[in-house]
Amino acid sequence: MHYHCEIIMPKTKDISKSIEEIMLPFSENNEESEDHSGHSFWDWFVIGGRWAGTKEKCTYNAESLEKFYVKLQENKVTVSGIQAGKQSLEPKSQIPLVDNIWNEFFPTENGEIVACPLFAHSNNQYDSNDLLSCDICRVDEIPENLTCSRVIIAGLDYDDKKMEAKFMLSDSMWNGVNHVDTTWDKKVLSAVSEWAGKLKNYRKEYAEKVTPKEDWICVTVDYHG
Repeated sequence: MHYHCEIIMPKTKDISKSIEEIMLPFSENNEESEDHSGHSFWDWFVIGGRWAGTKEKCTYNAESLEKFYVKLQENKVTVSGIQAGKQSLEPKSQIPLVDNIWNEFFPTENGEIVACPLFAHSNNQYDSNDLLSCDICRVDEIPENLTCSRVIIAGLDYDDKKMEAKFMLSDSMWNGVNHVDTTWDKKVLSAVSEWAGKLKNYRKEYAEKVTPKEDWICVTVDYHG
């Protein structure tokens, strides 16, 4: 199955490389890792992916979104019966119509016509470079109602050479037999607050280094596990 992860980390020149460093210890295919043995949770991941546009979706006006769907129904818009990620418009000839309707209710500031982010044609879900608005955003831009399956808060390692996970929350945990739901409410900002609370017991210098700042970034990741 595919799951939605948000990774919070300091600003970096190479986001893809940093994400790979953070995720590697938890790969089911990583035979070199000893620190996280037995705690792997993914065998494939991509930045954005089928969750591209999720953060922006949290900011949509509910009334406008309802009107958008009503207009799709009025125009008898249809989707494919096979779904892998976002729904796909079928036939594809409907794409210009849907995009125009989307931009009618959610116009861009510069008037540019953009692909409707709710459907699969809006991005290549297998390409980490094909992202939508807010897939990589600042911490102070994280929507209050943003939820996901897993949050990782990362920081530089002891030698300041690479990124590594410092704190992680998941909506369920594997106990060796089955998955058990956790008490986390799935909200990304709740995870940030919980980490901040734990850091009160850490040495001040260390806490300062790994406490998410407003200008840190939050990256949407689609992983399969």
